[in-house]
Amino acid sequence: MAMKIDKLRSEIENFTFHNGKNGSRGFNHALIQLFGLLGHGKSSFINTCLYVWEDGDFKNWAEAAAKDEGCTMTRLTYPLTGNITLVDNRGYAKLGSHESGEIFAQLGNLLPLGNAVEWSKGFGLVERIVRAESKIKHSDFIVPVFVYSVKMGVNPHEAKEIKSLLLTAAKVTGIYPLIVLTFKTNGSLTDTMAAFRDMGAEKIFAFENYTQEDCSKLRGRHEEVLKFLSEVTEEVLFRINHSRDPEREMKERKQFVLNYVHDRDKQSQVDEMEKQRLRDKNEQMAQLKEHQEALERQKERINREMVDELWRKQEQFRRMNLADQARQEEELKERRARSERRNKWNRMFRQ
Repeated sequence: MAMKIDKLRSEIENFTFHNGKNGSRGFNHALIQLFGLLGHGKSSFINTCLYVWEDGDFKNWAEAAAKDEGCTMTRLTYPLTGNITLVDNRGYAKLGSHESGEIFAQLGNLLPLGNAVEWSKGFGLVERIVRAESKIKHSDFIVPVFVYSVKMGVNPHEAKEIKSLLLTAAKVTGIYPLIVLTFKTNGSLTDTMAAFRDMGAEKIFAFENYTQEDCSKLRGRHEEVLKFLSEVTEEVLFRINHSRDPEREMKERKQFVLNYVHDRDKQSQVDEMEKQRLRDKNEQMAQLKEHQEALERQKERINREMVDELWRKQEQFRRMNLADQARQEEELKERRARSERRNKWNRMFRQ
């Protein structure tokens, strides 16, 4: 086991672009670019890689947050060897948001390392990409690594969004992202790996990161990290053995991302117009509903008034009938009384 670890460490340490069959192809440095959602363990994974590589005391090199909110706000670099550097890109909060343009600008290495990530979009992002041209090295070889926490799980809607993200990242970098799954014992590792395989991922690595609280060195965990780093170097050498032109690729990445940002901005405007249309429609529907409800209330009020008026007239008619009936009864009583008096007088007269 120790010999295997030493062999892996030697392969990584001795990695150079000149080991390619056709030389370096103009590349001289590999950037392992970590990207993904906030709080999925990118900074902790960098700490784990550095801890394994340095093989000394554990340090919080990447200042990983203790909670899941994520704290990386800047594209930070962590040299591993003279030819390999880990890059901790700023995590994003939501899949499919306007932040995706910034994500691909980072992955395409179109923004300077060590600079804060502003999450600007549209013209603001384009302007920053143009301003950064003189500070970017086209000789940097990009290896995209998507970091995802097993404890979060992957639902079907997220899988669709993640797949789209990974495919676009592959178009930007020329490599389908390697997948690093963190917190591998905090959920269904089997299901999560299957979900990423269904998305088209071929290289999937699962880790339990070292932390300040859990930094007892484990041979198996060390070997897993070194295998990952060794796989990165093999991927790089495989890629440069084919026709590659770093300057041309940089121009193509820049054009792709600029087009992506432009299309995304246009789509965002269309989406905003559609949202405004729906808001206007909903407002009109609300006004119409309010108007209809007012009409219904008025109708109910009129109906109540008509019913009340009808009831009053009926009551008045009833009282009039009662009064007439009482008057008729009184008249009848009076006639009977007169008749009786007349009959009485007639009888008295006959006698």
